[in-house]
Amino acid sequence: MERDPLDSPEATPGPDRPLEELREALGADFEIVRKLGEGTMSNVWLARDRALGVLVAIKVMRVGRMADETARRRFEREARAAASLSEHPNVVAVHRFGRLPDQTPYLVMQFVKGRTMEERLKAEGRLPVAEATGVLLDVASALELAHGKGIVHRDLRPANVLWDEERRRALLTDFGIAAILATSGEEVTRLTKTGQLIGDPRYLSPEQLLDKDLTELADIYLLGVLGYELLTGEGPYQVRTLMEGVSAHLSQEPRDLRTLRPDVPAHVADLLRRCLSREPNHRPSAADVARTLRSGVATATSSSSSVESDDVAMLLRRRVPQVVGLAIAGSVALIGLASDLEGKGRLPVYAVDVALVTSAALVLASGILAWFHGERGRQRAPVIEYWLLGAVGAAWLLISTWIAITE
Repeated sequence: MERDPLDSPEATPGPDRPLEELREALGADFEIVRKLGEGTMSNVWLARDRALGVLVAIKVMRVGRMADETARRRFEREARAAASLSEHPNVVAVHRFGRLPDQTPYLVMQFVKGRTMEERLKAEGRLPVAEATGVLLDVASALELAHGKGIVHRDLRPANVLWDEERRRALLTDFGIAAILATSGEEVTRLTKTGQLIGDPRYLSPEQLLDKDLTELADIYLLGVLGYELLTGEGPYQVRTLMEGVSAHLSQEPRDLRTLRPDVPAHVADLLRRCLSREPNHRPSAADVARTLRSGVATATSSSSSVESDDVAMLLRRRVPQVVGLAIAGSVALIGLASDLEGKGRLPVYAVDVALVTSAALVLASGILAWFHGERGRQRAPVIEYWLLGAVGAAWLLISTWIAITE
């Protein structure tokens, strides 16, 4: 049975800041109990809010990082990002941002009695399927709100997902390197330099590794990695070194999840496979992930229809039906015009046949273009798009030429 944190021995204060100095600075409002953990940027202390009588976690920036302007701004960014999401039950709430007398910033956060998912995986191995999918649903729900506010977590990994033992739920934490996307015309300062990787390379999306434009879909890729670890105890790729892992993110397909664990439902395996697409625009949104996980827990039949509806939603989001519909309407007009002119002798006798082939090529090309560029916002053209469009163009040219020669 887990011991109450108040019964744990007090940690020996590190060289960063004497414990008595911290107690003196926060003593009016908080009773410092013990150190919970420490990192390169900050230390986290367990404390009791004197006014409310509840336990809280206080993250205090290390004195040695005070001279680092970027580190200070990241610390403050975490406060703003987490505070804006504090109403969500699956985000660790930030109650207060303040400064010690020497201007060292600190955060007062919700204390979660439990462990990180990284600690759980090390202690227990892979999780039961129902519990793993529940954690994924909790995280996807938190990401849905974050992405709606223009916040990209960027560091989604088991160590940044807490498991609340009392309420049996997962909470997303540590928005220290979160990116705030430009929304509503606001200007957002970039806190990373070009070519500078931020985060653990094992938990970086292909676009992060390649230093490409960042969107919320980077988090979806990392959600896929998290899903594999929760369900299998391993990552999606079979690698032995860090460099092999980086290469796998950029070039390999994820291992078949149902081969690694046959009891994983097909709709969950398919969902995680799509999350791990190297092309960001092929990944579902956080809302799509949450909706699929919510609706796909009943039966194999319902999970199949859930995946189908999710695919339909993706087609609609990319405006494929609208673009293809316009192409079909234009093709009908083209065929009608060719038929009319051929009947009047103004075009050769094979004009309608060529118009039919041209119409088919236009419809195919419009579908390809809509799939890769139909979503709002800027999308890059992948190599496969050029190959597909080239194949359609070559087929049109060959068939049209053959028709003209044989008629």
